[in-house]
Amino acid sequence: MRFFRPFFAVGLLLSGPTLAWDHVDDTGALKEALRSNEHTLVAFILPDEENSQALEPEWTLLRQNEGEDDVVSVDCSATPKDCEELGVASFPAIRLYRRGGKLDRYRGPRKAEAIAGYLRRALRPAVSHIRGRNATSFTAADDLVFVGHFVAGDATLRDRFAAVAHKYCDRFSFAESSEPHPLQQQHPRQSVVTCYNNPDGLQRSTAELAGAAALDNFVRLCSTPLIPELTRRNELSFYQTGKSIVHYFTHDTAERGAYVAEMRPLAQKYDEYLHFTTTDAGEYADAAAAMGLPYGAGGLAVQNPNNGDVFPWPRDGRRGPVTAAAVEAFLVDIIQGAVKPWRPGSGTGQGKGGHDEL
Repeated sequence: MRFFRPFFAVGLLLSGPTLAWDHVDDTGALKEALRSNEHTLVAFILPDEENSQALEPEWTLLRQNEGEDDVVSVDCSATPKDCEELGVASFPAIRLYRRGGKLDRYRGPRKAEAIAGYLRRALRPAVSHIRGRNATSFTAADDLVFVGHFVAGDATLRDRFAAVAHKYCDRFSFAESSEPHPLQQQHPRQSVVTCYNNPDGLQRSTAELAGAAALDNFVRLCSTPLIPELTRRNELSFYQTGKSIVHYFTHDTAERGAYVAEMRPLAQKYDEYLHFTTTDAGEYADAAAAMGLPYGAGGLAVQNPNNGDVFPWPRDGRRGPVTAAAVEAFLVDIIQGAVKPWRPGSGTGQGKGGHDEL
């Protein structure tokens, strides 16, 4: 499925040829660095392993941007005893060592941008303190940022906020602001927590923080992408809401990112009524077929879980490329009954029918 205009992934690009691994040869020197450096990020790899090979260009890019002295790698096939001594049992393993012996294990995506974000968060306090211009820059410094505005004497909530920050500080950024939130102008005795979802351009605030799980629930709400990836593990949560689902199946990560960027404003506009999701077309080939798409193929389809109706995007080109404007027109036609629901063996039909809602 092609897009109306080209999209370019936002990220860091290497200029010149891709470099190979540049491993630490002297593990004695590495151990000394782990004891003396303020911090050292280490990748333990096996060069013949597929996952280690996939990490190589990302790690090279990370070293170029974060500093080669603080970001290093170790070939555990060359020094197996040293890796065993450090407790490395699976590969690739990424660990952040701090002076004094503390270490943290990185478990996120093996992408340079994600690892760099983790490193920035790890080197900050779990809860920063912000105000004025510092607050403005901090709220834009990470994908997900949570800021607490606490009234005097609200020690219990402040402690719970700190506990949640320590729990999630490897993934999100947290801060306490010394300045009041606008909501507190009307309710000066209420503490407020605000989240900034910068990739989706969303901001939410809540003063409903009395329950023990309130902060955790708020973090989960804010950290759910506007256009998430649908899998077997999370699909039930979307089908239980009663909203219709705009599925997009793709084999390509870059294409998925382009689709999400294109559809994000539309997903915001119809958030009350629709879920926009993406799905791996290779891993969930049967799901694509159930949506009226060729088995294992990419494509778009709209599903109404309430009545089982499915509306696959026509593959004959009559609706053109998948753009936000074209998808919105497709949704309007479905609502107005100008598109017939797909039935197995029927192909994708256009015609008049009666569909009061998606």
